Amino acid sequence: MKNTSKAPGLYLHIPFCDTKCGYCDFYSITNNSLRRAFLAALLKEIAYYNTDPYSSAVFDTIYLGGGTPSLLEPREMDEIFKNLFKTYQINSDCEITVEVNPGTIDDSKLAFYKSIGINRLSIGMQSFNDAELKTLGRIHDSRQAVITFDKARKAGFENISIDLIYALPDQKLNSWLKTLKTGLSLNPEHVSAYNLIYEQGTPFYRKLIHGTFIQKNEDEELKFFTETINQFNSYNYMHYEISSYAKSENYYSRHNYKYWDHTFYLSFGPSAHSFWNKTRWSNIRSISQYINKISDIKNIIDFSENLNKETLIFENIMLSLRTYEGINLNNFESAFEESFIKKHEKLNNSLINDGFAYIENDTFKLSPKGMVICDSILSRFAPS
Repeated sequence: MKNTSKAPGLYLHIPFCDTKCGYCDFYSITNNSLRRAFLAALLKEIAYYNTDPYSSAVFDTIYLGGGTPSLLEPREMDEIFKNLFKTYQINSDCEITVEVNPGTIDDSKLAFYKSIGINRLSIGMQSFNDAELKTLGRIHDSRQAVITFDKARKAGFENISIDLIYALPDQKLNSWLKTLKTGLSLNPEHVSAYNLIYEQGTPFYRKLIHGTFIQKNEDEELKFFTETINQFNSYNYMHYEISSYAKSENYYSRHNYKYWDHTFYLSFGPSAHSFWNKTRWSNIRSISQYINKISDIKNIIDFSENLNKETLIFENIMLSLRTYEGINLNNFESAFEESFIKKHEKLNNSLINDGFAYIENDTFKLSPKGMVICDSILSRFAPS
């Protein structure tokens, strides 16, 4: 049975890291002196949304991301979860995920996670090549990554996802395949395998601009992507989203699928984004401002928009084409009262003729070749 639902989800952004990785664009800080003040502000934000429609909703995912949520002490994590369960209706079958990094987790933390109902871990391994880990700015080595996974298994976690990154500067395909095989040999239920993106404003982007790093070209990225798919196929994993692989439909990331499926989600913390009933909003990307302005929730919201029909259509296209289920043409027409094929006839024909997309069983999908340049393809569907 597919591990997805239309029930809403809860996300909490924990913005603390030991060090900043050079490729990461997510908001985080390395100053831990604000931890207590942040936690107090976070609990205020959680309490604020205890009104309809949020208080009457039943949530079936909780996801703690960052940053590095595993830096939190058990008492801090306990306080967060007690407030979540006190404030919101949480389904008894809730999927509760915490992102953890090797080097920030031990047996006692893992046992505590199990005791408060956390049932899924997402471990940020990124590579099993120590030189590559050093380039990425990770605080752990490959041995620690394996030990962390083994500890999680021994603690009783039966749903573990690992994160890996490929197409790194100077990375050879053989090195990536070795990392991939090592990761798959651990037998995780889920893997997120990302093509490195040089996000503007990051140290990696600056090195790219200055010529210190050289980005893989399109043909090289296609080779990495194709070989990645082949490896997962050989281990019988399902490729269900551009960067996501699962041992079966039971192990899809239920929370992440809400983002791709336009399901409602409510988020807390600096830089966190929410989506509810055609409205999207995001919090300010500053922990100090988040703490100082929390007395009036309106002041911590950095951006808010009500989505019109054209924006909803574009987002539906953009999110659906990231998944291997693609766009169901009949469902699209029922939802928006117009034909996807006719609406983008010229572009669709061009993508199909160039081998970037195809139609199968009344569904429009990107091919593996199209998935490699997914972002540039999706931008062409944007409203003019």
